[in-house]
Amino acid sequence: MSADPRLVRRTAPEEDPARPAAGRPSRRDDPSGADARLGTQVVGRVFDILDAFVIVGPRLTVTDVSRELGLKYATAHRILEAMAARGVLDRDPDSRRYSVGARLREYGSVGHIEDFDVAHPYLEDLTRTTGETSHLAILDDRSAVYIDTVGGARLLSAHRHIGRRMPLHCTGVGKALLSGLLDSELDGLLNVELAQYTRRTIVDPDRLRAELRQIRDRGYAVDDEETEEGLVCIAAPLRDHSGQVIAAVSVGGPATRLRQDLETVAGEVIRSAAALSRASGWTG
Repeated sequence: MSADPRLVRRTAPEEDPARPAAGRPSRRDDPSGADARLGTQVVGRVFDILDAFVIVGPRLTVTDVSRELGLKYATAHRILEAMAARGVLDRDPDSRRYSVGARLREYGSVGHIEDFDVAHPYLEDLTRTTGETSHLAILDDRSAVYIDTVGGARLLSAHRHIGRRMPLHCTGVGKALLSGLLDSELDGLLNVELAQYTRRTIVDPDRLRAELRQIRDRGYAVDDEETEEGLVCIAAPLRDHSGQVIAAVSVGGPATRLRQDLETVAGEVIRSAAALSRASGWTG
């Protein structure tokens, strides 16, 4: 793997922070200045490493990071392990590759959660009514991102879903979000190869466009084991004061439960999304 030219190295070439460079005061001579420089250097390296996961690839080894950023192996390993210890990164014990961790995804969702903090009680009511896990998701680039979740009685650690990015073309929330876009906006999102997750996944853009028209007519979207076998999700769009779709509300659970009572659950999801839309200023 060669260094990616897009990876900007904000930090200076590696040097031993414990050994003062020629002409530079030692930490003993200028402790506050040296500490500030060292702190800035470490912070810069952390952000350079995060850049690498965006630019180079989502799963990197210590060697990858060391090579890309020009760091000593021991330095790269120390920083990566410190980030993993705090949940910012995950480390696969078998492949020894690091990836973005749940805590970093939660950081990324904080601003959005503040915008939709009114939604949580509605999700709690929806979960209480249906008994299933409920989600609130927004459109971000080419993904649906969960910004709030209330776990059903059978789901533990629901907070781990917050910040999770989901495909648009085969999830309930994704299709509900797509249903609010103009045809011209859909062109840029659907004129790509659509990943197939199960035998039910719709990968034909024309078929997907036809389904989006049905979603607009009936008011809800269904992920019928299209993302994961055995899992069904039902979602409805959430609108702002202008009627624009700004988010999607969903419930998800085993197909054996939800498929039996799909219309009833869909009605609850639609009512929840409509109530939350009215709370957001929609009067339609």
